[in-house]
Amino acid sequence: MKKWILYLLLATFILIQFYPMSKPAVIKSNPSDLIGNVNVPDNISLLLRSACYDCHSNETNYPWYASLAPLKWWMYNHINEGREELNFSEWDTINKLDKTELLDDIISALEEKEMPLKAYPLTHPKAKLSDVDRQEIIDWAEIHMEELFE
Repeated sequence: MKKWILYLLLATFILIQFYPMSKPAVIKSNPSDLIGNVNVPDNISLLLRSACYDCHSNETNYPWYASLAPLKWWMYNHINEGREELNFSEWDTINKLDKTELLDDIISALEEKEMPLKAYPLTHPKAKLSDVDRQEIIDWAEIHMEELFE
């Protein structure tokens, strides 16, 4: 009896691999990218790339397991939602008022420790932000907000 359950689970796992799902595109050349268009200090650039860019840019680095259902369903959904909320690759196309709101959202998400998502640093250790890292990004975001209206 237990073998049938195992076979059924294996067959289900194999079958769900064929369920079509559109993978969010990866674009490495982004002329409107934040880091390419704004004077972002190197330490902040590194923090943003390691903790934010996989979900909030067009430069996602997919791990090997990103092609396996049901993980890919969850990941693709999060990436699409992340890009919809904030896409650093499109930063230069956003108006100043919206940029200010996005920077304020970044500050709030970091202060509340909502970002990066709790599960993300488990598989991406470089994405684990210390309190000092969070404060550095917050300080940069506040300064950049002020610079937008100078």
